Amino acid sequence: MTSLLILFLCIILLVVAVTVLKVHPIPALLISGLILGLASGGSVTVVTESLLNGFGNTLKWIGLIILFGTLLGEILAETGGADVIADSIINLFGVKYLPLSMAVIGFLIGIPVFMDVAYLTLLPTIMVLSRKSGHSVLVLGLSLAMSLTVAHALIPPTPGPLAVAAILEMNLGDIIPFNVLVAIGAVAGGMAWIYFNKKGLNDKPESDYSMESTDKKQLKGYKRVLPFAALLVPLVLMSMGTVFTGDNPILEFVKNPVWALLIGVVIALPLMDTDNFSVTLNKYFQTSGAKSAIVILITGTGGAFGQVIKDTEIVNSLFADVGNIAAMGIVVPYLISFLFTTVTGSITVSLITTASIIAPLVSNGALDPTFTAAAIGAGSLGVIHVNSSFFWLFKEVHGYSVTKLLKSFSFLTAVVSLSGGLLILAVYLLKG
Repeated sequence: MTSLLILFLCIILLVVAVTVLKVHPIPALLISGLILGLASGGSVTVVTESLLNGFGNTLKWIGLIILFGTLLGEILAETGGADVIADSIINLFGVKYLPLSMAVIGFLIGIPVFMDVAYLTLLPTIMVLSRKSGHSVLVLGLSLAMSLTVAHALIPPTPGPLAVAAILEMNLGDIIPFNVLVAIGAVAGGMAWIYFNKKGLNDKPESDYSMESTDKKQLKGYKRVLPFAALLVPLVLMSMGTVFTGDNPILEFVKNPVWALLIGVVIALPLMDTDNFSVTLNKYFQTSGAKSAIVILITGTGGAFGQVIKDTEIVNSLFADVGNIAAMGIVVPYLISFLFTTVTGSITVSLITTASIIAPLVSNGALDPTFTAAAIGAGSLGVIHVNSSFFWLFKEVHGYSVTKLLKSFSFLTAVVSLSGGLLILAVYLLKG
């Protein structure tokens, strides 16, 4: 428990440094990670290597995605494409139900597409929808991020639920129906919290990352279709890997998030005027690079801090013996998973680690596999806070303070997790 205490002290230090002392997140995350690693018994060389591995592993797949996602958003915003998408969503769902519509969209997209990629792809639409509807960016952003997170944690074929099924030796068909029910309950709980707290979520961000359209152009003809194609084609391409399997080189190319988003950018290019096309495109690249640079760096350092947590013995030492916890029933996998996400900042790590710990209780019949898989998924929603790279990505693209997001985003994830957990417990008790 000493190592766990060190971790909590380091997280408190990080929060105080960023919120009270106003230290920039990059040095705050790196120094907190260094202190944590050294205090846990690591050498400077080992801890530094851990930080660099976490930074590199996070950015090796998300760095270009952030850049291309920002570039796509810049083109859609400046050409009026984002306005076309926003107007269509408003006409379809109405202004009143826009937060719910973002939750539904996020839930569907979050099943085949990683939450970071999906959020960045839909970012320009959120910005314009907020401007046109009067809903705050935070309300719409939280609605989308929440549902993306729930899908990521509970619905196969995302990696975490697949790993849980494999570790617990279950068929996917046995997991999906109940997990979908739990996911809907979790999203419903989150949406209820958002609607009840709308007034507190209307604060304006401290900095502006918005990609608002100038409304100088009205797209006509086939160009009105291009914004939807630029947005949806990358999402469909990224989803193909979950539908079609095999070693087809073309499939391997188009399902890769980097190339899928670049294809989306190419689809959006005809929206631009042909006059000074190259000059304008270069300007968009420079603007996108400037906007995304700090997001990329902070996301990477968030990953670095998380890697130090994973490389210490904290996770392995928390629950070394599962033999004495079976008596607590289905509550156990939920609580362990909840704790691991809160401690490590990684939903996938939480799912895999908890399933590995709980597997003996499933194999010997002490726990029901279907309820256990759902409890692990709901618990993994945990509390997403300063040790999560997605927390920092969300913060930087919207410009809200850490304090504001701890009170909104982090609290919301806890509510969502608890909503799913209570639903599981209720069904479990009724069945028993």
